[in-house]
Amino acid sequence: IAAIDLGSNSFHMIVARPQDAGFHVLDRLREMVRLAGGLDKNDFLSAESMDRGLACLERFGQR
Repeated sequence: IAAIDLGSNSFHMIVARPQDAGFHVLDRLREMVRLAGGLDKNDFLSAESMDRGLACLERFGQR
């Protein structure tokens, strides 16, 4: 099981497996993506910011 937190500055992912009544964390990942740093005057994300976010998600998907 994986959970991903998509923040405006960084993305976080936790990978875990069910164990007893809870979960055992297998891996934790954090990557700075600086999405909010790419906002234009209308608060839209720049292409570069979107590319950084998508590239990070692709790397997370390879784990």
